[in-house]
Formats: sequence, structure tokens, C-alpha cells
Amino acid sequence: AVSRDLDWGIPVPLKDAEGKVLYVWFDAPIGYISNTKELLPNDWEKWWKDENTKLVHFIGKDNIVFHCIVFPAMLKAEGSYILPENVPANEFLNLENDKISTSRNWAVWLHEYLEEFPGKQDVLRYALTANAPETKDNDFTWKDFQARNNNELVAVLGNFINRALVLTQKYFNNLVPAPGELSGYD
Repeated sequence: AVSRDLDWGIPVPLKDAEGKVLYVWFDAPIGYISNTKELLPNDWEKWWKDENTKLVHFIGKDNIVFHCIVFPAMLKAEGSYILPENVPANEFLNLENDKISTSRNWAVWLHEYLEEFPGKQDVLRYALTANAPETKDNDFTWKDFQARNNNELVAVLGNFINRALVLTQKYFNNLVPAPGELSGYD
């Protein structure tokens, strides 16, 4: 149903629907279009009406119905909008074995993270990407964050970069050589 019996929300504009409001997930995806139109008033149609555009929606598993059935049905009914080509859905990412909840103040708040770890936004990006819940719910823990930073970024990636720089200095006079043809050895 696209309506709810609530005393708050956008009223359904029909005489026989008195007391009903639009369900938030029915009208929320329309905000994607209106936001694009507001940000790009001269180009928004490239994103929503151009048949050469490949529209992809990255979502969480709790939004599959709205992004795979409800929103495409609305776009199809209107007639001039393209449909999403793909809608990959992730599972849930929990925090320290508990569901992330902004209302309970249980989340990784970016502004707090950046205050605590200035200039380390890529470390968080890496940890979140490496732990992306693509096939099952995953858990973000600060202990795992520290281990990924120390063992993967500092030890493995840092060592690789150091070796590449040392070898570039030793064999190529600190200049990255021009790319060449790959051989069977490569």
C-alpha cells in the first residue's frame, strides 16, 4: 500500500482517502530525481531520461522492495524516465555486534572520527570497503579496524610501496620507467 492511516505526513490528494497520508517509502525515492534537478537544473535529465545512461542504485537489503518494485513502477508509469539497470543490495553492517542506530547514538560518526583521527579518512574508507557486507551481515569493530590498519595498510601495503620505491631508486635512478610491452615472463 502507498498510504498509511497516520496523523502526520503528506495527505493523499483524493476525496475518498481522507485521513490517509502517503507512505514515506512511496514518495522518498522521488527525492532522488528532485535533488538531481535542484543540483543540476540544466542537466538533470541526462541522469534520469537519457537512454544512454546506465542507472545503478546501491542500497541495503531492507530497501529492495522499494528500489526494485515500487520506484521502477512509478518511473514506468510516468513513461519518460529510464529504469535502473542494476540494483546491488548489501547486507547489514553492524557495529561492535549491535545494529547501527542513529536514534540510539550507536554509529561511527564521521565528524567525530575525523576529529580523533585527522587526515585518516582513507583508513576508514579502506576498513569499511574491506569489510563490506556483500553476501552476509558483517560486523565493524574498532579492534578489527586497528588490525586492518596495522597488518594490511602499514605492514603489507606500506612494505610493498617501500620496496617499489627502493627498487625504482636502485635500478631506475628514481624515475618510473615508461611502460613497455608485457612479455610471457610478466
